[in-house]
Amino acid sequence: MSGGQIIDDCLYTVGPDTPHVVTVSPGEVFSLCSPDASGNQLRPGVAYDAIDPARLFPVAGPVGIAGVGIGDAVGVAVVDVRPSSRGHVWTRPGLGFRNPGWLAVRVFNTETLSTGGANARTVPSRLHLGALGVLPARTAPPRTLGLHGGNLDVPFLGPGAMLWAPAAVPGGGVFCGDVHAAIGDGELCGTGIEVEAEVDLVATKLASWQLLQPVVMTNERCWVVGIGSNVEDAIASVLPVAITAVREALGESEDQAYLIASLMLEIKVCQLVNPLTSVAISLGAGLDRHLAPEAAWLAYQGLVPAPRDEECTK
Repeated sequence: MSGGQIIDDCLYTVGPDTPHVVTVSPGEVFSLCSPDASGNQLRPGVAYDAIDPARLFPVAGPVGIAGVGIGDAVGVAVVDVRPSSRGHVWTRPGLGFRNPGWLAVRVFNTETLSTGGANARTVPSRLHLGALGVLPARTAPPRTLGLHGGNLDVPFLGPGAMLWAPAAVPGGGVFCGDVHAAIGDGELCGTGIEVEAEVDLVATKLASWQLLQPVVMTNERCWVVGIGSNVEDAIASVLPVAITAVREALGESEDQAYLIASLMLEIKVCQLVNPLTSVAISLGAGLDRHLAPEAAWLAYQGLVPAPRDEECTK
């Protein structure tokens, strides 16, 4: 599926003054073409001093959504992702978790995802957008993550998923990039299998939801994204949301909801290698449904009409 004209304008900074490439109506599918996170530079045999830092981490967009006002919750659904046939995982000096200074690149076929070699293994497929968001209130590199979204690296943010983030400018200004064919928890080397891709997106708005953190919805689960200087701070930033969801769903006091949330909490470490860390948290036994208002679920189901898992609809 394609949303018509494919927009391939690239950005290396995003902010409130970034002009929209085009404006579309809510519910109208649009397509963005994203280079890989290196700006298609990092390939086997490329010397470190041949890499242009100014071309690292491009994103495509931004696209305005007609009728979106400042403060509106913007829901951006991923309709389809068409990756290129080859992807690359790499690390470089200054990138990755405890990287001693390596520059290393490995090529992957994005259909087979085989490591290759005599003892080949298949890497689990996790096709998703590492970066998706709306223009932030302050100008920043696209790899910056925050309430606006950005480089969240949530592995569930693939076809059929929706990101919710508040608009900081009229129209929101949707951008995406950093597409991964696969990624490991924490993105320890600094990358997943990075690919060029064409991405079909569709957006809507919800004026009544005052978002405190980015939220990702899928057919299986709702996840709230925590951001902090480390894992503990990232979890702390979203724990009140989980406690509130349990309290309102079950009619418990705050202290009892804290106990129950502790038993039901699920935590996914998304990435550890940016200046800010991201985690995604959810709740079991269907309590994740209460991490977002019913109006947001209705908006999601209107754009991505697929049933949720039985576990999550109890």
